[in-house]
Amino acid sequence: MVLPRALLLLPGGSEEGRTSRNAAAKRPGEDGEMSEASSAWGGHSAEELADRWGRPVRAFDSVGSTNDEARRLAEEGVPAGTVVLAGEQTAGRGRGAKKWASPPGAGVYMSMIFRPEVLEPALVSVLAGLGIARTLDHAFPGLRPSIKWPNDLYANGLKLGGILSEATWSERRPRYLVVGVGLNVRPLGEGISQKITRHATSIDEELGREVPLVEVADAVITGLARHLDDPRPRLGTADLADLDHYDGMRDRRGTLVPPGDKEPLPGKCVGIAPDGALLFRPDRGALQRVSDGSLVPE
Repeated sequence: MVLPRALLLLPGGSEEGRTSRNAAAKRPGEDGEMSEASSAWGGHSAEELADRWGRPVRAFDSVGSTNDEARRLAEEGVPAGTVVLAGEQTAGRGRGAKKWASPPGAGVYMSMIFRPEVLEPALVSVLAGLGIARTLDHAFPGLRPSIKWPNDLYANGLKLGGILSEATWSERRPRYLVVGVGLNVRPLGEGISQKITRHATSIDEELGREVPLVEVADAVITGLARHLDDPRPRLGTADLADLDHYDGMRDRRGTLVPPGDKEPLPGKCVGIAPDGALLFRPDRGALQRVSDGSLVPE
């Protein structure tokens, strides 16, 4: 079957790949289902969003995964900076193929496409998290966001969101990078497992008011663009100082869960190194530089 090319809305209302604004492009979703492009997201038309952010936008009412859709668009050659948004994800995922709850209208579910010349994979999620924490903190006083290595966003000790970065390489050079972000803006509500909700929070709950989705997306896109349009190979002095502020696990105890079948290690988080590695001191043994794994706070 020949699929139509994606409808890509560019700044200024121009289009790429289709001539009719009223013809919604469809793409294959999870399990062979088709995802239909939407003309609006968060109460704003796709054309308005493209003008607001000065970058191409693709919006969906529902999609399997914004990262999967962004990767398909990247393979088609869309420009760096393209934003993919969805009202809900039916197959959202985090690191390690963990399912990510994405109920309709409850959050910002989006991915951005980057085409960097060079890339340090271990640093991507740290840069993304730092950028988003900075801009959320500035845009929403009182939220007090924090980062949990390697890819989580927290507020008040509860999970606020997560980041999933996926790069495609050609030999040793990156062809493109897709960074997906899921942020809880509204309370997750009924239908979501208590196993998830008891450890989660939302921007609305933390601030005590309803925040427009588009204002949260503003902060996310600004934070990602500042740090990943031209990603640096190491964290600088200012970045490390901000990490000290936003690192929610610094000087706290937790359990390091290495990849594979290795034994979990209880210990203390010391900080994050300039290359994005976690500095972790286990209860038994010397200080470790950790490039892969996950943390469970105590």
